[in-house]
Formats: sequence, structure tokens, C-alpha cells
Amino acid sequence: MGSQWPGMGKQLMRMPIFAAAIERCRQVLEPKGIDIVQIITSTDKTIFDNILHSFVGIAAVQIEEMILSAYSRGLVSLETTFIRGSMAAIGLGFYKVSKMCPPEIEIACHNSADSCTISGPADDMKTFIGELVAKGIFAKEVPCSNIAYHSRYIANAGPGLLKYLKEVIKTPKARSDKWVSTSVPQDRWEEEAAKFSSAEYHTNNLLNPVLFEETSKLIPSNAVLVEIAPHGLLQAILKRSLPESCTNIPLTRRGHTDSPRMVLEAVGKLYMEGYYPKVQVLYPKVEFPVSTGTPFLSYLVDWAHSEKW
Repeated sequence: MGSQWPGMGKQLMRMPIFAAAIERCRQVLEPKGIDIVQIITSTDKTIFDNILHSFVGIAAVQIEEMILSAYSRGLVSLETTFIRGSMAAIGLGFYKVSKMCPPEIEIACHNSADSCTISGPADDMKTFIGELVAKGIFAKEVPCSNIAYHSRYIANAGPGLLKYLKEVIKTPKARSDKWVSTSVPQDRWEEEAAKFSSAEYHTNNLLNPVLFEETSKLIPSNAVLVEIAPHGLLQAILKRSLPESCTNIPLTRRGHTDSPRMVLEAVGKLYMEGYYPKVQVLYPKVEFPVSTGTPFLSYLVDWAHSEKW
């Protein structure tokens, strides 16, 4: 939430593998009356006004389960009556803000040692944000469709969301050892509800705080992190939270004039880090022998004579 921007997928549709994935999503969402292609390609600044918070662990579910799980989270947000809520980004960490928050406001996301997101009733939030700003502390409201996510104020959405997700995620899959959860505290990872990518797990994810600060401490010091989002919203937090030996690679950026190029640059960075991306899947399959009219690539390559061997 917060990383979406008008036209975010328009340029990426030029990439066959991306367009094919969106087509699969379109087939799933079309019966629900949702035009996913219009949503990601439209440059209308109001296109996301009615798009609600909907995130699931994309590595854990098949594409149909993923897109319907996201749809279910948005649907239950529309069907449930909530108080008029608000969320805000704060330039202090969880431990400092927890001592300052009035009882009506909760900390929704533990982002880093110097950043968190708070959630609560709109009027109380407005007052508290004003108090923080008056003290010289960064505090800015974030768009949330007036829903106080990751707090007790949306608890009544739980039963409905659980029902919808059970219809979608029929066969829960075990979380791998590489899945470091921000939804459940580490000391509870061995509990049955935390072991699987299940309807219960993803319901818990929406209703409870996001424990990113705590979980980021488990990331290895030599890790390569790829942020999958319309915009690299976590890049600043990752750079401040992780050792310099970690490499952070965003795939896209808000307003970038050539998104496919940025994706290819990200693939190149992965190669430079010692990985071997299957770049051939980005392009149509080449049938050999190629046509005699196929241009040579040699003119694109220059020899570097700066070093002697």
C-alpha cells in the first residue's frame, strides 16, 4: 500500500512475460468485474481511489490463489463497517513511539529503528500528528481509504476475510526456511498457525502489526534483496536498517520514464552479484538457424584497452 502510481504497468506491458502474467490475472479477476489491465496502465490519478489494501505472500501461492486472496482482502474491507480511521508514517522507531502514543492509537508497522507507521481513529490521529510535528518529529498521513489497518479497529473484518480466504487457499503450503515472517513474532514460528501459508496466516497478517524491524535483523549480512513492488518504497528503510554489505535492488520506480530498462538493469545487477538470471525468458524463443538478414551484434561491443595483460 502506498507504492502504486498511475500508469505503473503501462510500459512493462511491452515485455511479453509480464503481459502474459497480467493476462492470467485478468482472466481470474474479469468475472469479479475488475479490469486489472486498466488499473495498471491508466494514467488517471484517481484510478486507485477505491483500490483497497490487499497484499499476500506472492511466493507462497499460485497466481489464481494470489490474485483472489488480494481481491478477498479488498472485498472484505468494503463489506465491513469500520470507524473512520487514518494511518501515518512517523520518523521514530517503535520503542520510542510506543511511549508517546495515546491509548486510542496503535503502532501498525515496525519499519526500522527510526521509522514506524501508526493507525487509529482519524480525529485522534490528526491531533497526535499535530503534536509530533510541533515537536519537530516527522509525521505524515498516508493514504489508507480511511481504514486503520493492522490495528484492533478492523478486528471485525477477521471472520469475513477468513471465510473468503478459506475458499481460495484450499491447500495451505508449508512456509520454507527462507520465509522470514513479518506477520508472526519469531518465538511463535513453530506454532501450527504460523507454519503454513494458510487462510489463518494471511488473516492474521491483515489484523496485526507488521514486524519488519524485528524480522530484518534476521537477514544475512551478505544478502541480496530484491524489492517486488510498483515503487521501491522500502529502499530507504533497507539502506538504514541493513549492513552496507547487503545489496538492495528495486525493480521499478514511481514515474520512471523507461520501466523495462529499469527491470533489465536490475537483472544486470543480479548478474554482477554472482547470480545467473534466465534472461532468455524475457524474449521470444529464437529458432535456429536465424534469417540471413539478422543484424550482427559485434558493432555494439568495444574493446577496453585501458589495461595491459
